[in-house]
Amino acid sequence: MWRPLLRSRRNLVILALLVVIGYISFAQLRPGSTGGAGRTYGIPSLRAGGTTTTGTVKTQIPYGGQVEERWAFDVTTERDNHSLTRAQCNQAFPLLYHELDRSKAYWKGQQGDKKIGPEQIDLKWSGDGGLTAMIYKQQLYITHSRGLNHFGHWKERSHATLHQIQRAILASPEPIPDIEFSIKINDIIDLTPDDPSVTIWAFSRNIHDPVMDRVWVIPDFNWWTYPRVAGAFGDFQRQAMAIQSDNFDAKRDQLVWRGTVDFNLELRGPLMAQTDGQPWSDVRRIDEDAENPFRISMPDHCRYKFAVHTEGTTWSGRLKYLLSCHSVVFIHRLSWYTHLYHLLTPAGPEQNYVQVENDWADLPPKMDELIMKPAKARLIADNAANHLRDHYFTPAAQTCYWRRLFEVWREVSFEPDPWSYARMPDDTMERRVKGMTYEEYV
Repeated sequence: MWRPLLRSRRNLVILALLVVIGYISFAQLRPGSTGGAGRTYGIPSLRAGGTTTTGTVKTQIPYGGQVEERWAFDVTTERDNHSLTRAQCNQAFPLLYHELDRSKAYWKGQQGDKKIGPEQIDLKWSGDGGLTAMIYKQQLYITHSRGLNHFGHWKERSHATLHQIQRAILASPEPIPDIEFSIKINDIIDLTPDDPSVTIWAFSRNIHDPVMDRVWVIPDFNWWTYPRVAGAFGDFQRQAMAIQSDNFDAKRDQLVWRGTVDFNLELRGPLMAQTDGQPWSDVRRIDEDAENPFRISMPDHCRYKFAVHTEGTTWSGRLKYLLSCHSVVFIHRLSWYTHLYHLLTPAGPEQNYVQVENDWADLPPKMDELIMKPAKARLIADNAANHLRDHYFTPAAQTCYWRRLFEVWREVSFEPDPWSYARMPDDTMERRVKGMTYEEYV
């Protein structure tokens, strides 16, 4: 039956075109294909260098990869999704990487095109609370530690930090670059101006201290767990949502704070004075020696409409928990910034907390105003829940941050030499990957 058709040149051309069209359509629709039109599973994609929009925020898409235009981060199913692609992380969390951009710009300004070298991450200046680690061929190694085992909290912090890094590596759908870096896990990291070339990864930085500009800020240890306070952070967020999460008006119409005034008295003392005797105050000093120490659980803070946050020795990990409560959080003027504090918005339609002065003198009138204007209070709490708890404060976002850190750090730092050498009984030298694997260390 094909012979009459094949005798005509015109029919041959038409048949050839049909075959080509059919092949292209099949190639674009089959699983795993990107096709000539940049599609994956038949869904249009936006290539690197384009833009994406999340709400009203528009951002460039760096670091390659494709973004499925019909894909969007759904917190109900992806709060704890640690396997988002690079492109999905960029699309879901365009405002997440402020601190990484700052650090990269700082070190480019200091060194130009010169890479950060091994001597710049050496911990010889550090007394304790530090470790050096390496990622090589998707394996995490600990190459050096200093003063991490003599104090229980240091061990907890270092392990929780390494657990986050390991999770970011194992769950990554794309290869992790080979890098070497050092981390300080104590509050006061004792970075000095003596050697301005030294750099470190740490949980926070003092924005008033130029020395701290050299710090690369990482998610702190209690994004993994907060021993004796809360379990896994994602699980805490689920507990917080279960406590009157959909009914702000049903929460207690009071301001809650629990803590000690044994340190940072210059900040916490005035808080106690300004809230003393106020009908809306449930601000209490924890006193373990008293018959009623006034201790409450971290999830119980979420039963209040209003909460107070204070810095401790440096930053305080409590803020991420309070901002996950769907409450109105009062925050004094902070000195210590984490990797997410640039997202705090003190005014306007996207306000997600209430700014107060460090003497707390403006706290009572601001509390009185919000009690009289419940709609305004509810909007602030809603913004905190929507923009922070259910977006940038999700565990998924923190893993995206870690992986972007690996990439940016590799851009500005040296390629690690993974080898150490050991002399064998027969006097030969054996080459080994230096350090101890994550699995052995923890």
